[in-house]
Amino acid sequence: MIKNIHPKIKYIFWVIFSITIGIFFAFAITKTVGYEKIKNTNTGKENIEAQVIQSISGKNPEDQNFYFLKNQDKKPNVKAEAYFVGDVENGKMIIEKNSNNKFPIASVSKLMTATVAEENLNQDETTTITQKVLNTYGQNGDFFLNEKIKLGDLIYPMLLESSNDAAEAIASHNNRNSFIKMMNEKAQSLGLVSTTFEDPSGLSINNQSTAFELFKLTKYIKEHRKDIFEKTIKQSYITKKHNWFSINQFIREKEYEGGKSGYTDPAMQTVVSTFSIPLGENGVRHIAITVLHSPDRKKDVENILTYLKKNVYFGKESDANLAWVKQKENTVEEFEPDFVNLAFVGDIMLDRGVKSSVRKNFGGDYSKLFDNLDILKKADIAFANLEGPASDVGKDMHNLYSFRMDTSTIPALKGAGFDVLSVANNHVGDWGRAAYADTLERLKENEILYAGGGINSGEAEKPTIVEKYGMKIGYLAFSDKGPNAMAVESDKAGLLLASNPRFDEIIKNASSQVDYLIVSFHFGEEYQKTHNERQAYLAHKAIDDGAKIIIGAHPHVVEDFEVYKNSFIAYSLGNFIFDQRFSADTMQGMLLEIKLHKNGLMETTKNIVKLNSSFQPDQIIKGKPERVKFEDKKTI
Repeated sequence: MIKNIHPKIKYIFWVIFSITIGIFFAFAITKTVGYEKIKNTNTGKENIEAQVIQSISGKNPEDQNFYFLKNQDKKPNVKAEAYFVGDVENGKMIIEKNSNNKFPIASVSKLMTATVAEENLNQDETTTITQKVLNTYGQNGDFFLNEKIKLGDLIYPMLLESSNDAAEAIASHNNRNSFIKMMNEKAQSLGLVSTTFEDPSGLSINNQSTAFELFKLTKYIKEHRKDIFEKTIKQSYITKKHNWFSINQFIREKEYEGGKSGYTDPAMQTVVSTFSIPLGENGVRHIAITVLHSPDRKKDVENILTYLKKNVYFGKESDANLAWVKQKENTVEEFEPDFVNLAFVGDIMLDRGVKSSVRKNFGGDYSKLFDNLDILKKADIAFANLEGPASDVGKDMHNLYSFRMDTSTIPALKGAGFDVLSVANNHVGDWGRAAYADTLERLKENEILYAGGGINSGEAEKPTIVEKYGMKIGYLAFSDKGPNAMAVESDKAGLLLASNPRFDEIIKNASSQVDYLIVSFHFGEEYQKTHNERQAYLAHKAIDDGAKIIIGAHPHVVEDFEVYKNSFIAYSLGNFIFDQRFSADTMQGMLLEIKLHKNGLMETTKNIVKLNSSFQPDQIIKGKPERVKFEDKKTI
């Protein structure tokens, strides 16, 4: 019996027993947490799906900091063909996918253009805008022939609005071919052996790189040309002649430290983005995320950030174990949502009194109108009605009220977070077809989708489709208020009218291409708070043809709602931004949030947005989520 053993032997026994139990539990905790320290491997040609890096912060092994990954088999939900995530302070990789595969990089090219320009050109020198520069695809920047402008000023529209004209003007200042040569030589000097440039803008399919090499370029800019990224976090840059606004999707994120995005058909969506995020007990790490050939770069980057915050730890091994043991009970396995968050607002008109107010109160900065609307950024898809053209061409048709918004409003709308705009209403033809077609081109350049019109009837009748979480959401729009003379034709730009004889066919065809179809109508009577028979007729007809959600505009006030069959109708969301200060009802509108599930169920939240005297939305009265129940459930 143990009680008869000599006291010293008994003491030794319990010491050994205690140590053994301690080691066992320490081992068990470490394995349960699942965090592993993995040595960094070089990013050679092999495909390393997900690696965690080792970062040495001191000479003493006990003082070394490392990256730890909870589960090497768990990867972020990223749709892009390639990405690279690394620490810009120590240059090490955190996670990656196909990061050595070459892809077109689109307007991310402009980061190299800015770097070469700052290192080789006098930023105080002026250059002249030539016709060749203006012939470059795209109109962002809004330059005019023979305009003289400082090279240093041109950097801003190139980075903020992704102006291709600005990039060409910079490259052509001395000799365009020599400038392109300097871009390629700079790439080689940085060890970017797979990176090539054929133009300064990224329009060329031959502007190519890899996600890993773009990270290396990002690290170089952070260390040697940090002002370039500092420029990209500005919401706007204003000179005596120009107002330039950021179209950056991350500009309002607090952790964002700058970057550049791009899009062409061959490149799809591309992005270089930098963030400062907490990944340990000792403060934040400065992280770069490069994404290539993505169908949805914003969601890819957001998913990577979420993954890093929940699955990666930077610090000492003992700290990692302790930190994640504390959080283990609160850890929930992540799944792709089975719903999409939709946001809808009403009329946006940025001419007349709104334009005057922006010039007087915000120095011409349209982005200030959206300072209080972070709620839009949280939506998966944000939709509005654009009440008129945004153009600098066309002929005033001298309607009773004739609107034509500044072209700079479109980048501001993109920066605010709008994804899809209706271009079917009674004011889009105020300056004729030329202004309308120009507006469509500018929306395309700024990656804003549109519904309700097109450069021809073929484009106008196709649904605008956005895919999120495996759900295809389609948008159509019709105007029941004209102008009839602006009806789209097979060879002329214009809008879809509700009187179109192919109305039913158009909606049925669109419905067959998507999981859920949203149809917007410009209909009803101004300043009436209840819908009329005509509105109900069109809304019900669209639903019978396959629409799931009906969104109305035109009355300038919020109207009533209706559930018809298995669909939801908002007859009018009123004004979102308009200069009708003559009543309280016209100085407010609704921001409708709809959580649409895969099975067709939905929850709606009806938020009231109030305008201040400057026509700026500055107060949001949050509504309560309400579940809308339908008879049938759709499985997709």
